[in-house]
Amino acid sequence: MKPCSRFSVPVTAALPLVALATSAWAGPLRSPDRGLDGATLVEDSQYMRRVFEEKSRGAGGESIAIDLADPAQYRFVMNRLRGSGKTVANAPRLFERLALAQRKALAHKAAGTQAAPLANNWGCDHFLNLTRGVTSGMVRVYESNPWAACLNGASYVYTDIVAFNANNAETQTTVVDSASGEEYAAGQSFDDVIVRPAIPVNQDRQVILDSMMIAMNENTGEEVVTFVRGQSSTTTGGADLALEHPRLSVPGSGKLNTELCQMRGGIDCDYAAVGATLAPSGGNTPTSIALRNPAVTASWVGDAANNFPLTRAWDWSHVYVPTKFTFNAGTKNGIACVIKEILPGSKVRLVKPITGGTCMSQADLTPFLAGSINSQTANVTLLADLTRETSIAGTGVENCAMQTIINQPVEYVITVSTKVNCGTTANTPASVTVRMLSDSRYRYGVQVWNSCMAEGTQVVLADGSVVPVESVKRGQRIVTNAKGDTLTVRDVQVGGERDAMVNLRDDKGHAVSLTDKHPVIMADGKPLAAGKLKVADKVSTREGVATLTSVTREKYAGKVYNFSLGTTEELARAGKHANTMFANGFRVGDNAMQGELTAPVADSRETLERLPASWHKDYALAPAFVAGQR
Repeated sequence: MKPCSRFSVPVTAALPLVALATSAWAGPLRSPDRGLDGATLVEDSQYMRRVFEEKSRGAGGESIAIDLADPAQYRFVMNRLRGSGKTVANAPRLFERLALAQRKALAHKAAGTQAAPLANNWGCDHFLNLTRGVTSGMVRVYESNPWAACLNGASYVYTDIVAFNANNAETQTTVVDSASGEEYAAGQSFDDVIVRPAIPVNQDRQVILDSMMIAMNENTGEEVVTFVRGQSSTTTGGADLALEHPRLSVPGSGKLNTELCQMRGGIDCDYAAVGATLAPSGGNTPTSIALRNPAVTASWVGDAANNFPLTRAWDWSHVYVPTKFTFNAGTKNGIACVIKEILPGSKVRLVKPITGGTCMSQADLTPFLAGSINSQTANVTLLADLTRETSIAGTGVENCAMQTIINQPVEYVITVSTKVNCGTTANTPASVTVRMLSDSRYRYGVQVWNSCMAEGTQVVLADGSVVPVESVKRGQRIVTNAKGDTLTVRDVQVGGERDAMVNLRDDKGHAVSLTDKHPVIMADGKPLAAGKLKVADKVSTREGVATLTSVTREKYAGKVYNFSLGTTEELARAGKHANTMFANGFRVGDNAMQGELTAPVADSRETLERLPASWHKDYALAPAFVAGQR
């Protein structure tokens, strides 16, 4: 974990502080059941069910790689595309790439080898978001969409979803809803590809969902073609998942973020990494992560009743999220459903909407749910280690170390998949997924921040006195610019630093030591991370513009500090990039500015500028197809 890191968990669906890419949607495609008869959809789906059950037995993820060397699986892919309206005429590059992929698969099959894992860290994830559903009269209405994303996006991504109404034996299955969509030069999410199947309750019925994803990387020649399946019985009281942690330490406070701090402590932190005394560890190795005790206002103190102990050695590069929830298997006609089996795919994830891909827990949820067999509910408490990379059946390895997710909004997703018994002769599926940002009960995500100044760094207070950062208190005012404007210190963060600090010197005699990502204000007024500075750069100081004469790095064993500057009203009056201070004479930014500065920025160029030329014809034909055949 980077020292002085902060996890910011939004409780509203506020837009992230990044420049989002121009939408690359060609528009939602035709619903597959509009272009393909129901009997074919059911036949294909049931074949893929058998493949899925065989391949996913004991697997750690929900998706499986589709084997294009198998004629039946290849037919499934072609039929789904045909149903959605994709043809060789309106998508020539897509079908050319699929034909190449099939030839590669056949060659590997003939040679008796498996396809090589994808290179260049291109990890893709594909899963279903199946809500708990709402009972209305004699039907239960679900809402579901596929998540289909690849790390750093893709040249092209297609995904679909088909919802079936089936009996428990799946001998009577009908199509009830479907949707599909595509993205060019993006492929980060498919929230608009939604189905809302309505399935009768009080009968032995279930909703079955399946989805296909095709992702193409033109730069490397790679492709990922995957299939995912989910199902849940439509009992009177359906399966549900209620979350208790993470949460705000002061519910109803109006605070827009719940923050988890692993390397420092500040009163703004809802959670912090703590030692035996429940005080922030401040860079020392923690023993647990605790929720702040709101009864103590003078300093940060953890709540012993909401403390999450470590179960393995602490790793500073990992993300740890305190997690506590209750899964309820539901009821059927007043009879409690009891959990009989935990299915693969029960896990927690960090989903990265901007850069794509996901990070999954080091250990899935199966061990934490195992004790709930023969119970109606499963109460899960864990400190989730969310750093294992995504890899779907050899489709790539994604680096999920802390540095890859700093300062981008990341969504927290929990899936519990089980088989339950509701007083019947056979067990039936009961599954639910909660996406924190899209579920109106929570709106939680995860965001990582990092910036600090070395202990002893001098800052200027409103009265003109120059004091070390460690003596600054909440409520004091700090000088922010050469005009003498000031801002209130809303919070003080203190912790340790494990990586080398950046030492700066200039031609006016200033010297300061900052963490790698701390913002330094340049001569033109724009911020730049300390780690990106070089000798001869022009920077802003208390004495005016100065030239850097030395930029070095050095390990540091002391404490580091940072501030959150300005009330909402103050910042509104001050304007952009006003939340600064003088640190040993250098003008630098505060914690919020650092977040804006180093947050990943999605490519905002027009789609055709980002899209490889070989896909331009597909993209140009897509809008005409949508308009004419929707």
